[in-house]
Amino acid sequence: MTTPMRPPALAALLLAALAGCATSAPPAARPTAAPGAEAPETVSARALRLFEEAVRAGEEQRKLKVPADWPYLERKWRAVLAAGEIAEARHNLGVALEAQGRLGEARTEYERALQAKPSLRQSAVNLGVVLEKQGDARGAADVYRALVRDHPEDSVARERLAALYLAAGQVDDAWRLAREALVRDPRSAGAQKVIALVALSRKDLDLAKLVAMRAAKLDGEDPDLPWIAGVVLARQGDDAGAAAQLRKALSLREDHLPARYALLAAAIEKGAWGGVAEESRAILALEPGNANVELAHGVALRHLGKAEESLAALDRAERLAGGKLPEVHLARGVVHARLKGECEPALEALAAYLRTAGPVPAEGAAVTRLQRECATIVEENRKAAEAARQMQEEAKSKPPPAEGSAPPASPPGSSR
Repeated sequence: MTTPMRPPALAALLLAALAGCATSAPPAARPTAAPGAEAPETVSARALRLFEEAVRAGEEQRKLKVPADWPYLERKWRAVLAAGEIAEARHNLGVALEAQGRLGEARTEYERALQAKPSLRQSAVNLGVVLEKQGDARGAADVYRALVRDHPEDSVARERLAALYLAAGQVDDAWRLAREALVRDPRSAGAQKVIALVALSRKDLDLAKLVAMRAAKLDGEDPDLPWIAGVVLARQGDDAGAAAQLRKALSLREDHLPARYALLAAAIEKGAWGGVAEESRAILALEPGNANVELAHGVALRHLGKAEESLAALDRAERLAGGKLPEVHLARGVVHARLKGECEPALEALAAYLRTAGPVPAEGAAVTRLQRECATIVEENRKAAEAARQMQEEAKSKPPPAEGSAPPASPPGSSR
Protein backbone atom coordinates (compact mmCIF):
# COMPACT_ATOMS: atom_id res chain seq x y z
CA MET A 1 0.00 0.00 0.00
CA THR A 2 1.34 3.45 -0.87
CA THR A 3 0.64 6.65 0.98
CA PRO A 4 -0.48 9.98 -0.47
CA MET A 5 2.14 11.53 -2.73
CA ARG A 6 2.95 15.21 -2.64
CA PRO A 7 1.94 17.04 -5.83
CA PRO A 8 4.96 18.29 -7.82
CA ALA A 9 4.01 21.96 -7.66
CA LEU A 10 2.34 24.44 -5.33
CA ALA A 11 -0.76 26.61 -5.64
CA ALA A 12 -2.00 26.52 -9.26
CA LEU A 13 -0.15 23.26 -10.04
CA LEU A 14 -1.28 21.53 -6.84
CA LEU A 15 -4.73 20.41 -7.94
CA ALA A 16 -3.50 19.40 -11.38
CA ALA A 17 -1.55 16.64 -9.64
CA LEU A 18 -4.03 15.80 -6.90
CA ALA A 19 -4.67 12.38 -8.40
CA GLY A 20 -1.19 11.31 -7.41
CA CYS A 21 -2.83 10.07 -4.24
CA ALA A 22 -2.82 7.05 -2.04
CA THR A 23 -3.58 3.62 -3.37
CA SER A 24 -4.54 0.46 -1.63
CA ALA A 25 -4.26 -3.15 -2.70
CA PRO A 26 -5.22 -6.62 -1.61
CA PRO A 27 -2.50 -8.99 -0.43
CA ALA A 28 0.10 -9.68 -3.10
CA ALA A 29 -0.95 -6.80 -5.40
CA ARG A 30 0.01 -3.14 -5.58
CA PRO A 31 -2.00 -1.06 -8.04
CA THR A 32 -0.09 1.90 -9.39
CA ALA A 33 -0.88 5.47 -8.37
CA ALA A 34 -3.71 7.21 -10.14
CA PRO A 35 -2.83 9.42 -13.14
CA GLY A 36 -3.14 13.19 -13.12
CA ALA A 37 -6.56 14.81 -13.43
CA GLU A 38 -8.06 18.18 -14.18
CA ALA A 39 -8.35 20.50 -11.20
CA PRO A 40 -11.82 21.32 -9.85
CA GLU A 41 -12.79 24.89 -10.66
CA THR A 42 -14.33 25.64 -7.29
CA VAL A 43 -12.11 24.82 -4.34
CA SER A 44 -11.08 27.09 -1.51
CA ALA A 45 -7.54 28.12 -0.70
CA ARG A 46 -8.09 26.56 2.73
CA ALA A 47 -8.90 23.21 1.12
CA LEU A 48 -5.72 23.44 -0.98
CA ARG A 49 -3.64 24.19 2.11
CA LEU A 50 -5.17 21.36 4.13
CA PHE A 51 -4.68 18.95 1.24
CA GLU A 52 -1.00 19.82 1.09
CA GLU A 53 -0.71 19.40 4.87
CA ALA A 54 -2.33 15.95 4.69
CA VAL A 55 0.05 14.86 1.94
CA ARG A 56 3.01 16.18 3.94
CA ALA A 57 1.86 14.26 7.04
CA GLY A 58 1.94 11.01 5.10
CA GLU A 59 5.34 11.84 3.63
CA GLU A 60 6.81 12.52 7.05
CA GLN A 61 5.63 9.14 8.34
CA ARG A 62 7.23 7.41 5.37
CA LYS A 63 10.52 9.24 5.86
CA LEU A 64 10.62 8.15 9.49
CA LYS A 65 10.00 4.54 8.32
CA VAL A 66 7.38 4.02 10.99
CA PRO A 67 4.00 2.31 10.57
CA ALA A 68 1.44 4.68 9.14
CA ASP A 69 -0.78 6.37 11.72
CA TRP A 70 -3.98 5.81 9.79
CA PRO A 71 -6.38 7.35 12.35
CA TYR A 72 -4.26 10.52 12.25
CA LEU A 73 -4.26 10.56 8.44
CA GLU A 74 -8.00 9.91 8.45
CA ARG A 75 -8.50 13.06 10.52
CA LYS A 76 -6.30 15.00 8.10
CA TRP A 77 -8.34 13.95 5.07
CA ARG A 78 -11.62 14.63 6.84
CA ALA A 79 -10.39 18.13 7.57
CA VAL A 80 -9.72 18.63 3.84
CA LEU A 81 -13.23 17.51 2.95
CA ALA A 82 -14.74 19.74 5.60
CA ALA A 83 -13.13 22.68 3.78
CA GLY A 84 -14.12 21.58 0.28
CA GLU A 85 -15.22 18.60 -1.77
CA ILE A 86 -12.19 17.14 -3.57
CA ALA A 87 -12.52 13.70 -5.16
CA GLU A 88 -8.87 12.83 -4.57
CA ALA A 89 -9.17 13.67 -0.87
CA ARG A 90 -12.25 11.46 -0.72
CA HIS A 91 -10.17 8.67 -2.30
CA ASN A 92 -7.38 9.11 0.24
CA LEU A 93 -9.89 9.02 3.09
CA GLY A 94 -11.04 5.68 1.68
CA VAL A 95 -7.45 4.41 1.78
CA ALA A 96 -7.07 5.43 5.43
CA LEU A 97 -10.34 3.70 6.33
CA GLU A 98 -9.47 0.57 4.37
CA ALA A 99 -6.10 0.35 6.12
CA GLN A 100 -7.97 0.29 9.45
CA GLY A 101 -10.17 -2.57 8.28
CA ARG A 102 -13.27 -0.37 7.95
CA LEU A 103 -14.14 -1.77 4.54
CA GLY A 104 -17.75 -0.63 4.38
CA GLU A 105 -16.79 2.98 5.06
CA ALA A 106 -13.88 2.78 2.62
CA ARG A 107 -16.19 1.44 -0.07
CA THR A 108 -18.54 4.37 0.45
CA GLU A 109 -15.69 6.88 0.08
CA TYR A 110 -14.39 5.27 -3.11
CA GLU A 111 -17.92 5.33 -4.57
CA ARG A 112 -18.33 8.99 -3.61
CA ALA A 113 -14.95 9.81 -5.17
CA LEU A 114 -16.09 8.18 -8.42
CA GLN A 115 -19.38 10.03 -8.35
CA ALA A 116 -17.48 13.29 -8.07
CA LYS A 117 -14.92 12.31 -10.69
CA PRO A 118 -15.70 9.21 -12.83
CA SER A 119 -12.27 9.47 -14.46
CA LEU A 120 -10.52 8.69 -11.15
CA ARG A 121 -9.52 5.18 -12.15
CA GLN A 122 -7.59 4.37 -8.98
CA SER A 123 -10.74 4.79 -6.93
CA ALA A 124 -12.42 2.22 -9.17
CA VAL A 125 -9.50 -0.17 -8.72
CA ASN A 126 -9.57 0.28 -4.96
CA LEU A 127 -13.33 -0.21 -4.94
CA GLY A 128 -12.80 -3.54 -6.66
CA VAL A 129 -10.14 -4.46 -4.10
CA VAL A 130 -12.51 -3.69 -1.22
CA LEU A 131 -15.23 -5.79 -2.82
CA GLU A 132 -12.75 -8.67 -3.07
CA LYS A 133 -11.91 -8.30 0.61
CA GLN A 134 -15.61 -8.36 1.42
CA GLY A 135 -15.98 -11.61 -0.50
CA ASP A 136 -17.92 -10.09 -3.40
CA ALA A 137 -15.83 -11.47 -6.27
CA ARG A 138 -18.66 -10.96 -8.75
CA GLY A 139 -19.00 -7.28 -7.83
CA ALA A 140 -15.24 -6.78 -8.03
CA ALA A 141 -15.13 -8.45 -11.45
CA ASP A 142 -17.89 -6.14 -12.69
CA VAL A 143 -15.86 -3.12 -11.55
CA TYR A 144 -12.69 -4.39 -13.25
CA ARG A 145 -14.53 -5.29 -16.48
CA ALA A 146 -15.96 -1.78 -16.66
CA LEU A 147 -12.45 -0.37 -16.26
CA VAL A 148 -11.11 -2.63 -19.01
CA ARG A 149 -13.95 -1.51 -21.29
CA ASP A 150 -13.68 2.20 -20.57
CA HIS A 151 -9.89 2.40 -20.31
CA PRO A 152 -8.27 0.13 -22.91
CA GLU A 153 -4.79 1.21 -21.77
CA ASP A 154 -5.37 0.14 -18.13
CA SER A 155 -3.14 -2.69 -16.87
CA VAL A 156 -4.11 -2.92 -13.19
CA ALA A 157 -7.76 -3.83 -13.81
CA ARG A 158 -6.66 -6.56 -16.21
CA GLU A 159 -4.19 -7.86 -13.65
CA ARG A 160 -6.84 -8.00 -10.91
CA LEU A 161 -9.46 -9.50 -13.23
CA ALA A 162 -6.94 -12.15 -14.33
CA ALA A 163 -6.40 -13.12 -10.68
CA LEU A 164 -10.16 -13.44 -10.16
CA TYR A 165 -10.54 -15.60 -13.26
CA LEU A 166 -7.69 -17.81 -12.06
CA ALA A 167 -9.32 -18.23 -8.65
CA ALA A 168 -12.55 -19.24 -10.43
CA GLY A 169 -10.70 -21.85 -12.49
CA GLN A 170 -11.00 -19.94 -15.77
CA VAL A 171 -7.36 -20.52 -16.61
CA ASP A 172 -7.44 -19.50 -20.28
CA ASP A 173 -9.13 -16.17 -19.53
CA ALA A 174 -6.67 -15.55 -16.70
CA TRP A 175 -3.74 -16.22 -19.03
CA ARG A 176 -5.14 -13.90 -21.73
CA LEU A 177 -5.81 -10.99 -19.37
CA ALA A 178 -2.45 -11.33 -17.64
CA ARG A 179 -0.69 -11.19 -21.00
CA GLU A 180 -2.75 -8.13 -21.96
CA ALA A 181 -1.73 -6.48 -18.69
CA LEU A 182 1.94 -7.20 -19.40
CA VAL A 183 1.66 -5.67 -22.87
CA ARG A 184 0.50 -2.45 -21.20
CA ASP A 185 2.89 -2.68 -18.24
CA PRO A 186 5.80 -5.15 -18.60
CA ARG A 187 6.72 -4.52 -14.96
CA SER A 188 3.40 -5.73 -13.58
CA ALA A 189 4.47 -8.24 -10.93
CA GLY A 190 0.84 -9.21 -10.32
CA ALA A 191 0.29 -10.16 -13.95
CA GLN A 192 3.54 -12.12 -13.98
CA LYS A 193 2.38 -13.97 -10.87
CA VAL A 194 -0.83 -15.01 -12.65
CA ILE A 195 1.25 -16.26 -15.59
CA ALA A 196 3.43 -18.26 -13.18
CA LEU A 197 0.40 -19.78 -11.45
CA VAL A 198 -1.21 -20.73 -14.76
CA ALA A 199 2.07 -22.33 -15.86
CA LEU A 200 2.18 -24.22 -12.57
CA SER A 201 -1.36 -25.49 -13.09
CA ARG A 202 -0.35 -26.64 -16.58
CA LYS A 203 2.74 -28.41 -15.11
CA ASP A 204 5.09 -26.16 -17.06
CA LEU A 205 7.48 -25.99 -14.11
CA ASP A 206 10.37 -24.26 -15.86
CA LEU A 207 8.18 -21.41 -17.07
CA ALA A 208 6.49 -21.08 -13.67
CA LYS A 209 9.84 -20.81 -11.88
CA LEU A 210 11.31 -18.38 -14.43
CA VAL A 211 8.34 -16.00 -14.34
CA ALA A 212 8.05 -16.17 -10.54
CA MET A 213 11.74 -15.28 -10.18
CA ARG A 214 11.33 -12.35 -12.57
CA ALA A 215 8.31 -11.12 -10.65
CA ALA A 216 10.20 -11.42 -7.35
CA LYS A 217 12.82 -8.99 -8.69
CA LEU A 218 10.04 -6.47 -9.29
CA ASP A 219 8.23 -7.13 -6.01
CA GLY A 220 10.41 -8.53 -3.25
CA GLU A 221 7.65 -8.27 -0.66
CA ASP A 222 5.04 -10.59 -2.18
CA PRO A 223 5.16 -13.95 -0.32
CA ASP A 224 3.26 -15.68 -3.13
CA LEU A 225 6.32 -15.49 -5.38
CA PRO A 226 8.78 -17.50 -3.24
CA TRP A 227 5.88 -19.84 -2.46
CA ILE A 228 5.43 -20.54 -6.19
CA ALA A 229 9.18 -21.10 -6.53
CA GLY A 230 9.07 -23.45 -3.53
CA VAL A 231 6.23 -25.50 -5.00
CA VAL A 232 8.11 -25.79 -8.30
CA LEU A 233 11.33 -26.88 -6.59
CA ALA A 234 9.44 -29.44 -4.50
CA ARG A 235 7.93 -30.95 -7.64
CA GLN A 236 11.38 -31.02 -9.21
CA GLY A 237 12.76 -32.96 -6.25
CA ASP A 238 14.83 -30.15 -4.70
CA ASP A 239 13.53 -30.45 -1.14
CA ALA A 240 16.18 -28.19 0.39
CA GLY A 241 15.59 -25.44 -2.15
CA ALA A 242 11.84 -25.76 -1.77
CA ALA A 243 12.05 -25.44 2.02
CA ALA A 244 14.26 -22.36 1.71
CA GLN A 245 11.78 -20.63 -0.61
CA LEU A 246 8.81 -21.53 1.56
CA ARG A 247 10.57 -20.21 4.66
CA LYS A 248 11.32 -17.04 2.72
CA ALA A 249 7.60 -16.66 2.00
CA LEU A 250 6.89 -16.97 5.72
CA SER A 251 9.58 -14.42 6.56
CA LEU A 252 7.66 -11.98 4.37
CA ARG A 253 4.31 -12.87 5.88
CA GLU A 254 4.12 -15.24 8.81
CA ASP A 255 0.46 -16.04 8.22
CA HIS A 256 0.96 -17.07 4.58
CA LEU A 257 -1.18 -20.21 4.56
CA PRO A 258 -0.13 -21.66 1.17
CA ALA A 259 3.49 -21.82 2.36
CA ARG A 260 2.39 -23.36 5.66
CA TYR A 261 0.37 -26.01 3.84
CA ALA A 262 3.27 -26.78 1.51
CA LEU A 263 5.62 -27.25 4.48
CA LEU A 264 3.01 -29.40 6.23
CA ALA A 265 2.63 -31.63 3.16
CA ALA A 266 6.41 -32.01 2.86
CA ALA A 267 6.74 -32.91 6.55
CA ILE A 268 3.97 -35.53 6.30
CA GLU A 269 5.57 -37.04 3.21
CA LYS A 270 8.92 -37.33 4.99
CA GLY A 271 7.41 -38.55 8.26
CA ALA A 272 8.99 -35.59 10.03
CA TRP A 273 6.42 -35.58 12.80
CA GLY A 274 7.95 -32.75 14.76
CA GLY A 275 7.58 -30.58 11.67
CA VAL A 276 4.02 -31.82 11.14
CA ALA A 277 3.14 -30.81 14.70
CA GLU A 278 4.77 -27.40 14.29
CA GLU A 279 3.13 -26.54 10.97
CA SER A 280 -0.29 -27.91 11.95
CA ARG A 281 -0.23 -25.78 15.12
CA ALA A 282 0.65 -22.72 13.07
CA ILE A 283 -2.16 -23.39 10.59
CA LEU A 284 -4.70 -24.07 13.34
CA ALA A 285 -3.85 -20.74 14.93
CA LEU A 286 -5.05 -19.17 11.67
CA GLU A 287 -7.75 -21.69 10.76
CA PRO A 288 -9.00 -23.21 14.03
CA GLY A 289 -11.90 -24.90 12.27
CA ASN A 290 -9.82 -27.08 9.94
CA ALA A 291 -10.66 -30.70 10.80
CA ASN A 292 -8.08 -32.24 8.47
CA VAL A 293 -5.23 -30.23 9.93
CA GLU A 294 -6.42 -31.08 13.44
CA LEU A 295 -6.31 -34.74 12.40
CA ALA A 296 -2.73 -34.31 11.14
CA HIS A 297 -1.88 -32.65 14.43
CA GLY A 298 -3.30 -35.60 16.36
CA VAL A 299 -1.37 -38.13 14.26
CA ALA A 300 1.86 -36.17 14.76
CA LEU A 301 1.35 -36.09 18.52
CA ARG A 302 0.81 -39.85 18.50
CA HIS A 303 4.13 -40.37 16.71
CA LEU A 304 5.75 -38.09 19.29
CA GLY A 305 4.44 -40.32 22.09
CA LYS A 306 1.91 -37.82 23.47
CA ALA A 307 -1.12 -40.06 23.83
CA GLU A 308 -3.50 -37.80 25.76
CA GLU A 309 -2.72 -34.73 23.66
CA SER A 310 -3.21 -36.82 20.52
CA LEU A 311 -6.60 -38.07 21.67
CA ALA A 312 -7.67 -34.53 22.53
CA ALA A 313 -6.70 -33.34 19.03
CA LEU A 314 -8.55 -36.24 17.44
CA ASP A 315 -11.66 -35.42 19.48
CA ARG A 316 -11.50 -31.84 18.18
CA ALA A 317 -11.08 -33.10 14.61
CA GLU A 318 -14.14 -35.32 14.97
CA ARG A 319 -16.26 -32.45 16.31
CA LEU A 320 -15.10 -30.09 13.58
CA ALA A 321 -15.86 -32.65 10.87
CA GLY A 322 -19.27 -33.44 12.31
CA GLY A 323 -18.39 -37.13 12.52
CA LYS A 324 -17.63 -37.29 8.78
CA LEU A 325 -13.89 -37.93 8.99
CA PRO A 326 -13.39 -41.72 9.25
CA GLU A 327 -9.63 -41.42 9.65
CA VAL A 328 -10.18 -39.95 13.12
CA HIS A 329 -11.42 -43.35 14.32
CA LEU A 330 -8.44 -45.15 12.82
CA ALA A 331 -5.97 -42.73 14.39
CA ARG A 332 -7.72 -43.02 17.74
CA GLY A 333 -7.59 -46.80 17.55
CA VAL A 334 -3.85 -46.72 16.91
CA VAL A 335 -3.28 -44.43 19.91
CA HIS A 336 -5.20 -46.77 22.22
CA ALA A 337 -3.52 -49.89 20.86
CA ARG A 338 0.07 -48.75 20.40
CA LEU A 339 0.59 -46.08 23.04
CA LYS A 340 -1.84 -46.91 25.81
CA GLY A 341 -2.10 -50.69 25.45
CA GLU A 342 -5.89 -50.44 25.62
CA CYS A 343 -7.26 -52.88 23.10
CA GLU A 344 -10.97 -52.72 23.91
CA PRO A 345 -11.34 -48.98 23.11
CA ALA A 346 -9.01 -49.58 20.17
CA LEU A 347 -11.38 -52.23 18.78
CA GLU A 348 -14.33 -49.88 19.22
CA ALA A 349 -12.51 -47.15 17.29
CA LEU A 350 -11.43 -49.54 14.52
CA ALA A 351 -14.96 -50.86 14.18
CA ALA A 352 -16.22 -47.27 13.85
CA TYR A 353 -13.63 -46.67 11.15
CA LEU A 354 -14.71 -49.71 9.17
CA ARG A 355 -18.37 -48.65 9.45
CA THR A 356 -17.75 -45.14 8.17
CA ALA A 357 -14.85 -45.57 5.74
CA GLY A 358 -16.74 -47.61 3.14
CA PRO A 359 -15.58 -50.95 1.73
CA VAL A 360 -13.71 -53.25 4.09
CA PRO A 361 -9.94 -53.07 3.45
CA ALA A 362 -8.26 -56.00 1.70
CA GLU A 363 -6.88 -58.83 3.79
CA GLY A 364 -3.55 -57.87 5.32
CA ALA A 365 -4.32 -54.14 5.42
CA ALA A 366 -2.90 -52.36 8.45
CA VAL A 367 -6.29 -51.72 10.02
CA THR A 368 -7.31 -55.37 9.67
CA ARG A 369 -3.99 -56.54 11.04
CA LEU A 370 -4.24 -54.22 14.04
CA GLN A 371 -7.82 -55.33 14.60
CA ARG A 372 -6.72 -58.97 14.69
CA GLU A 373 -3.87 -58.20 17.06
CA CYS A 374 -6.17 -56.37 19.44
CA ALA A 375 -8.84 -59.07 19.23
CA THR A 376 -6.22 -61.69 20.10
CA ILE A 377 -4.99 -59.66 23.07
CA VAL A 378 -8.53 -59.04 24.29
CA GLU A 379 -9.29 -62.77 24.04
CA GLU A 380 -6.10 -63.71 25.88
CA ASN A 381 -6.90 -61.17 28.58
CA ARG A 382 -10.41 -62.58 28.80
CA LYS A 383 -9.06 -66.11 29.20
CA ALA A 384 -6.55 -64.98 31.83
CA ALA A 385 -9.28 -63.17 33.74
CA GLU A 386 -11.53 -66.22 33.52
CA ALA A 387 -8.74 -68.46 34.82
CA ALA A 388 -8.10 -66.11 37.71
CA ARG A 389 -11.81 -66.03 38.49
CA GLN A 390 -11.98 -69.82 38.52
CA MET A 391 -9.00 -70.01 40.85
CA GLN A 392 -10.69 -67.60 43.20
CA GLU A 393 -13.90 -69.65 43.11
CA GLU A 394 -12.00 -72.87 43.82
CA ALA A 395 -10.22 -71.26 46.76
CA LYS A 396 -13.55 -70.08 48.16
CA SER A 397 -15.12 -73.56 47.75
CA LYS A 398 -12.48 -75.37 49.85
CA PRO A 399 -13.57 -75.85 53.52
CA PRO A 400 -11.43 -74.01 56.08
CA PRO A 401 -9.20 -76.21 58.36
CA ALA A 402 -10.97 -77.51 61.52
CA GLU A 403 -10.36 -75.55 64.76
CA GLY A 404 -7.65 -77.12 66.93
CA SER A 405 -6.43 -79.48 64.25
CA ALA A 406 -2.75 -80.24 64.03
CA PRO A 407 -0.71 -78.23 61.59
CA PRO A 408 0.49 -80.03 58.50
CA ALA A 409 3.63 -82.12 58.93
CA SER A 410 6.88 -80.55 57.96
CA PRO A 411 8.96 -82.12 55.20
CA PRO A 412 11.83 -84.38 56.30
CA GLY A 413 14.93 -82.47 57.33
CA SER A 414 13.11 -79.23 57.91
CA SER A 415 13.31 -77.36 61.19
CA ARG A 416 10.46 -75.74 63.02
